[in-house]
Amino acid sequence: MKSAVAEITRISHLLPPRKKAQLLDFARALQSGLGPLPGTKTKHGGDEWERIINDPAPRPKLAAKLKQFERLAAEGKDEPMDWDRL
Repeated sequence: MKSAVAEITRISHLLPPRKKAQLLDFARALQSGLGPLPGTKTKHGGDEWERIINDPAPRPKLAAKLKQFERLAAEGKDEPMDWDRL
């Protein structure tokens, strides 16, 4: 485990600030999938996210945006995610 931490630290020091932020986001995403680590606090607990996701309230703007993406994909006008443009 220590060698993995050392390797991650070494790599992170070589990255530009934007890539460091992406690495941090990725690490946080991995952590959230595993649940909170001992001694850490999450902004929203799993129960809160489940409530939000399962809320049956209509979301017309989201539904319209999804239909737009489906139409663009059907027309071949969609493009893959470009993380450098975010």
